[in-house]
Amino acid sequence: MRDVIEAGTPRRRRWIGIVVLAAVLAVPAVSLLISRNPGEQQAGRAPQAATTGPGTGDGRGEATGEQASVPNILRAGPRTTGDEETIDVVFPDGTKARVRYPAALRLGDRGSRPYQGAWISGERAMFRKLYAPVGGVPRGTTWIRSMTGDVSLWSGRDGQLLIFAFGRWRIALQDSRDGLTFEQRMEWARSLKGKETRDGYLVLSAKDPVHLSKPGDRLGGEPAGPGLLFGDGRSELVSLVLTRDCRRNSGIPPELRWNATYTDGVCRGDVFVSAAGKEAFVRTALLGIKVKLTE
Repeated sequence: MRDVIEAGTPRRRRWIGIVVLAAVLAVPAVSLLISRNPGEQQAGRAPQAATTGPGTGDGRGEATGEQASVPNILRAGPRTTGDEETIDVVFPDGTKARVRYPAALRLGDRGSRPYQGAWISGERAMFRKLYAPVGGVPRGTTWIRSMTGDVSLWSGRDGQLLIFAFGRWRIALQDSRDGLTFEQRMEWARSLKGKETRDGYLVLSAKDPVHLSKPGDRLGGEPAGPGLLFGDGRSELVSLVLTRDCRRNSGIPPELRWNATYTDGVCRGDVFVSAAGKEAFVRTALLGIKVKLTE
């Protein structure tokens, strides 16, 4: 390299030197671009699809183009009997149930997402709700850093949030701007675990100081137990929440009230069934959905 540079005229030597210097500087620049936001390749990046399990709406075990387009939603293949469909579901605490509903509701095709109340104990015990954002990561968020190999920290419109990567699922914990301390966030990152069932449902577990809400637990008048939310959040939604002593502990989850023109709910044993959307859809859901706990 040295012989080539010194062989030419001063002007030529100057141009060659500039080219060599540019090439040297380009190497770390390219490396920086390639390694940018490593957390996006771990906990931060949304899965390509969470459409797994025994099948999808067409019953063949494969996702259609429409179904595969929205990650972080599990679509279970329903069994059809006349004008009714049946799907087997698993709540985030591991409780299994069989859900029977009018075929017009298309719950299997709409897909479900888990959500669960939880809190961290200590001098500043704080409650948080865990949920699965449509697409894997909420819109309008920016990656900040990795907390652990499976957890990353993001900045959003309403404060910061932790994103947990559990297999194909991404679970979010929304924090307020003056909420959890760094140490508490690390406790969340280390203590919360998730595992997929054979059919693709997510089951959560936690160790002290993090605790998961039980069926029937409430926060601020709202049910905080393990739940499943059917739909992609854009229009018609159905929620199933495990709620012991349902008539005393039921309530419409805020996820349904935020974007709905009409909401209502009803107890089905130890499960509170609620729906949001047009009144006809809600009425059909509350009259037609039957839930039987199987385990």
